[in-house]
Amino acid sequence: MVPTSLLPAPLLLPPPDRSALADLRSSAALAAARGGVPALLALLWDDDARRARPAPPHVRTDGQQLAARAAGVWQALAADQRDDDLACVSSVLHAAGFGALADELPGERAGRLVAAASVPGALLPRQHRRLAPAPLGMTSHLLAMGRGHHLRVVSWHNTPPSRRHQLRAELAALQVRYRTWTLADLEAVTATGVWPGSRDGDERPGLLPVFYEGYRAAAEVAAPVCDELGVTGWFGVCTGFVGCRADQQELFARSHRIVLLDEDLAAPSPAMTWDQVGELTQRHVVFAHTASHAGIEETPTEADLEREVLAPARALRAATGVDAGVFAWLHGSPTGMSPRHDAALRGAGYRHLISGTAVHRL
Repeated sequence: MVPTSLLPAPLLLPPPDRSALADLRSSAALAAARGGVPALLALLWDDDARRARPAPPHVRTDGQQLAARAAGVWQALAADQRDDDLACVSSVLHAAGFGALADELPGERAGRLVAAASVPGALLPRQHRRLAPAPLGMTSHLLAMGRGHHLRVVSWHNTPPSRRHQLRAELAALQVRYRTWTLADLEAVTATGVWPGSRDGDERPGLLPVFYEGYRAAAEVAAPVCDELGVTGWFGVCTGFVGCRADQQELFARSHRIVLLDEDLAAPSPAMTWDQVGELTQRHVVFAHTASHAGIEETPTEADLEREVLAPARALRAATGVDAGVFAWLHGSPTGMSPRHDAALRGAGYRHLISGTAVHRL
């Protein structure tokens, strides 16, 4: 149990004299404070035809600038690390994502993002004509972003009532600058190559505001704030947390790395109810975050896959009346780690996997 009073109020904006290391530390501080943590995500496909589809020019320009920023962070902080060290890739994309949002939000220094492209050494990998994917690593992410295949994401892991004002301020600032994607937007991009804004002229960069675990506060605090602002929220639900009895949820949370605040314990239940899950689907995106807040390494058997992958799909379909469509492992594991796990995701009907560094089309 973490008393809310001991957590510092999240600050989205950094001091003006920042560096890549300062952005990394600010991102880590936000995570420790249970605030909204920005990051950059690549959009990755296994299909050559989809990979070749060009994003609109303004999206490609945005992606190239972000890729240059991420390349600069990599050179500054991780130049000697393996390209395929996805833990380092994730840290770089979090630091770069923090820096991008801090520079882009209203009131900050205009032009800083563009200037990042001219930082010495912050060069994109040469884009070869061959479209075969690079091995999953920093280079493949930079190439995807340089093609405009990218998204911004801000993730929250708890939104207690005492933070409602702070959350609203963060989301209001994000809503002005970015277009929050719906699941239909993501499907259109990954399945047909039609980008949000192609028809309505809204060229704001795409962003996913994600609320993880299935806290009751997500349904009673975050969702109403999103509704007030016209923001589409993405709610990753641990179905085992939601599905167990209220008097067992504290033990479940403590056993499965779900952090509870005093305010969670004072509520009727720490987790949202199935009725609330169903209500969320009417206005937002609800997706599976396993049953037990599990990582891919914790699911070696068929029984594990049934419990953590297949059963959540059925539970969410029963609660919402629609297929979940999206899945996320604990620790943000990507596709390609295990063909058997990837096949289980596809077999359960998921079409996208949100990892720590990308959104993968399954």
